[in-house]
Amino acid sequence: MTLLEAVFALLLLSVFLVPAADALRGAIAAPGDTATAARDLDCVSGLMETVVAEPYDRLFAAAGNIAIPSSYSTIATAACPPLSVFIARYGRNANGTLGTANASDYLLYVGVRVADANAAGFPLATLVAR
Repeated sequence: MTLLEAVFALLLLSVFLVPAADALRGAIAAPGDTATAARDLDCVSGLMETVVAEPYDRLFAAAGNIAIPSSYSTIATAACPPLSVFIARYGRNANGTLGTANASDYLLYVGVRVADANAAGFPLATLVAR
């Protein structure tokens, strides 16, 4: 093997080694990112279950603007990031009722997501009726 061949082999090796090292670095970091994402999703789904289990009257009282987090929002804890809960009357004009018997039978939109704008968010939404 000549010196030129050895230099060429080292050049090729260094050119292909950089992308391989980047891929390996990403693969090593992935489990930590996956664990964080799984934790965030568990927190969002857990809070959604808690909020939807609340009595309709409490949700109706907390209903406001869909862009402003409600009082059901949580701050960051050791187990979960800060979560935003949005509760609003839902419908064509947000003033219509589902039935004529009771004027407070609104359909409510309930949404939960991670409050951090830089996070994945994991938005979950549902509609709640009386």
